[in-house]
Amino acid sequence: MLNKIQQTIQAYSMLTLGERVCVALSGGADSVCLALVLKKLGYDVFCVHVNHNLRGDESKRDEEFCHGFCKANSLDLFVESVDVKAFCAESKRSLEDGARHLRYEALNKYCKGVKLATAHNLNDCLETTVFNLTRGCGLKGLLGVPPVRDNIIRPLIRTTRDEIEAYLSTLGQAYVTDSTNLVDDCSRNIIRLNVLPELLKINGGLLKTYEAELNSWQEAEDHLNDLALSVFENCKADGEYDLSEIYDQAVLSKVISYILNENKIPVSNERITAIKNILLYDGKINIQKGVYIIAASGRLTITDSAANEKLFKEILIGDEVSIGDKKVVITQLSRFDISAHNKNSLKWFLDAEKLVGSTVLRSYSGNEKIKLYCKDFTSVIKKLFAKIPPEKRNLQVVISDDLGAVFVEGFGAAERACVDENTKITLSVRIINN
Repeated sequence: MLNKIQQTIQAYSMLTLGERVCVALSGGADSVCLALVLKKLGYDVFCVHVNHNLRGDESKRDEEFCHGFCKANSLDLFVESVDVKAFCAESKRSLEDGARHLRYEALNKYCKGVKLATAHNLNDCLETTVFNLTRGCGLKGLLGVPPVRDNIIRPLIRTTRDEIEAYLSTLGQAYVTDSTNLVDDCSRNIIRLNVLPELLKINGGLLKTYEAELNSWQEAEDHLNDLALSVFENCKADGEYDLSEIYDQAVLSKVISYILNENKIPVSNERITAIKNILLYDGKINIQKGVYIIAASGRLTITDSAANEKLFKEILIGDEVSIGDKKVVITQLSRFDISAHNKNSLKWFLDAEKLVGSTVLRSYSGNEKIKLYCKDFTSVIKKLFAKIPPEKRNLQVVISDDLGAVFVEGFGAAERACVDENTKITLSVRIINN
């Protein structure tokens, strides 16, 4: 097993021989094994234990164990005590998220210019892959826990939990067990305690198979990263990103992730998909609060301009609402003779009794659709505005009720809300340019 771990360290350039390294020591089998192995392999090891104070006497037991273990193995130990419950109550975080935040904050105090080694193993990596799959993930998500991230290294990432426990058994080395890991009260524990045992019944060599697949997935991810990085560096020009010549969808997705990272926008499959959609038809989206992405002819522009904010105003009969250089007026007509109008002119009127709930004047929303009056098909509103510059599309008026769009500027009423011979209350919609 020592050779396997040393090979992992070398394969991912984690450490140089004799390098000083900080081990995050919980007292569990994995971190105990990690500390012992790194020392035996010739690295300059010291440990940091973070007491989360979440398990009462058990938390105290873990801290005391770490003191005894480090003393017995001539390892320097630093202990940090954090109040996870108070922090989570104040910051409105879950216990798991809050504990992780405080743990890494505490560990990083000791890692200035020093690598931090955590004890994630191959089982942890597989659990993460399964967890990512349940939420939806790309190739990167399939890779589970990365062997290296920033200054964090994971030398046990290709070692199984059984191998770790067997190694400690041969040494007669004790360790502690976190009782919360034995209860299936969270997603990861459900996967660890219930899902993986069932998968192992199907394939007893699952972990070996998974490790082999990880290697091929990593090769594909590395190749894609190299290719996409080259494309990304060449697509930047004059504050824009020219993506018009990228036809490989996998490369495009990766390039978009680089664009998001460069602009400090969190990467997600939803954001990547949304950007790919507006690239198809041009348009703009509010990618996060105060940040907009505009697509035109395959070129992306990222802006925080307030001019891109979407319209959203409730409008009542008789209201006159100013939108930029135009006014929108909805008027109830006291008399209306439908026979005096042709089909083309009827599309500018609405039947008040066909409207559902409140009437709102707003911008179009995503890829919403409308079946216009006297049309035999349903239209995507964004496509209706295709000839309008992307930065002006959110100023195009859409009137909607609780069921969706009922009127689109320049195209008229939805069939479901248009007047007919049974209409009793007719509304006229006028958009007046100043």
